[in-house]
Amino acid sequence: MELSSQEVIRALMRGSGMAVRAGRRRGAQVAARPAAGGARRIHCRCGRCRQCLDNARWERIFAEKFADPNYYTRPAVRCVSPLTSL
Repeated sequence: MELSSQEVIRALMRGSGMAVRAGRRRGAQVAARPAAGGARRIHCRCGRCRQCLDNARWERIFAEKFADPNYYTRPAVRCVSPLTSL
């Protein structure tokens, strides 16, 4: 069921300032660029940019977490109501 023609919709969108995409149908495949096919990205390793600082932060967090050999063998904290013993 079509409530309005495509031309009317495009004209209304242009008038409202919304971006108009012409010539695309629902389900149409976009051939923007071919997939990388398993090629790996080369990451920056300068140590000063935002991405390097964030990566270093996460490396430190994981190193601290897994440096503890008893991390996964600690007893679990029981979160129980004190009224359960009544």
